[in-house]
Amino acid sequence: MSNLFHKSMYARKDVPSYWEETVQPRSDLGKPLEGDAACDVAIIGGGYTGLSAAMNLAKDSNMKVAVLESGPMGWGASGRNGGFNCLPATKMSTKQMIKKYGEDETKKFWARQLDGVAYTAELEASEGIDYDRQGDGNLEVAHRPQEFDGLHDYAATLKKFGIDSKVMTKQEFAEVGYDSEEQFGALHMKAGFALNPLKFALGLAQAAEKYGATLYPYSHVDNWTKEGATHVLRTAKGALRAKKVLIATNGFYQDGLQKTMDKRILPVISNIITTRPLTDDELAAHNWQVEEPICNTRNLLFYFRKLKDNRLMLGARGDWTGRPDDAERMKQWMAERVYEVFPHWRGVEISHYWRGFVCMSMKLAPSMGYDRDDPSIYYSYGYHANGVNTAPWAGKMMAEIIAGKTTADEAIPVVMRGHTPRFPFASLRVWYLRAAAAWYKWNDD
Repeated sequence: MSNLFHKSMYARKDVPSYWEETVQPRSDLGKPLEGDAACDVAIIGGGYTGLSAAMNLAKDSNMKVAVLESGPMGWGASGRNGGFNCLPATKMSTKQMIKKYGEDETKKFWARQLDGVAYTAELEASEGIDYDRQGDGNLEVAHRPQEFDGLHDYAATLKKFGIDSKVMTKQEFAEVGYDSEEQFGALHMKAGFALNPLKFALGLAQAAEKYGATLYPYSHVDNWTKEGATHVLRTAKGALRAKKVLIATNGFYQDGLQKTMDKRILPVISNIITTRPLTDDELAAHNWQVEEPICNTRNLLFYFRKLKDNRLMLGARGDWTGRPDDAERMKQWMAERVYEVFPHWRGVEISHYWRGFVCMSMKLAPSMGYDRDDPSIYYSYGYHANGVNTAPWAGKMMAEIIAGKTTADEAIPVVMRGHTPRFPFASLRVWYLRAAAAWYKWNDD
């Protein structure tokens, strides 16, 4: 299987994230696959999509389900993202979506996005998952004065699709939110919240196991063949046979495993740092009062939030190689951005740095469905950095489709239905990304 980035990005080991310090050891969640095993449905990927699908299939459909994960459960983006339960999972504007799919399908897409927010919230209570919920809604902050008018336009769009929102001027938000060198007004949308992403992923894993799903951590699929109607997924120490397979690898998919997925995704590295816990005086210096997750209006956005122990977490896109030395440069660059945007915090120590993949595609929206040439192969991917909202809901929908309780045409809006087109000259995907990043950076500054 091929890698678009340095091999270290795919190393199947624990990630040195802040989230890892908040959870108990995961050794009780399954065991690596050894020898031969069989199931009705094999799921490749132990993140939100795969674990939600496994939980729902095992709970409601009386099917034998197994999940294969390359590292520990929640090892991929699900366990290392910023914990933003927000929307929408697309890089299309609403105008673009309406032009391509029509207003009715655009409304269905937004409705399902709200369903995703609600389903992530529901799982906290229904499955008893303590994921450190914070805030009420999401914030988008203008990073320069000329971006403020766009917040009013976005608020009008949100209202059209049933989402309450409020626009605040720089002065208004400075009184109730925070003040900084890149705060020129804000939009509060009454949808979503922040959470601990790894606690959420592991809670889904525990629920899936409770209902009877089998979890195979550290079981990377090296080879996939088919013997008659049976799929055979081979790992380093075993083989899993299944009647149906759901591909739930998102940005960590590596070309060469299954032709239906090859050349369709563009992994993008997202980097996160956290500071040490900030003191009350340090928080007061920028009048920080909000618990909600925040994105700014940059194309190459910054996303940030205050964690429960008063650390600042900041994430940013960047690093187009994945090499370890570039990671160190990215860490230093991000620290300097914190000090520029929040000058009263200059010199505050950076406690953690980690990174992973978000999944982009030519479609600019999620892709859900089944392979037209082999209807026993299913997939769900391409959440465009909004998987906390979309992926658990997508896993639930895919479980219902796999179990025959509904169809893809009934359950999935056209915007999200079916594969994304393959990238032309797919070996150049990272160069496309670099070109786009250079253009975005020029427009952001």
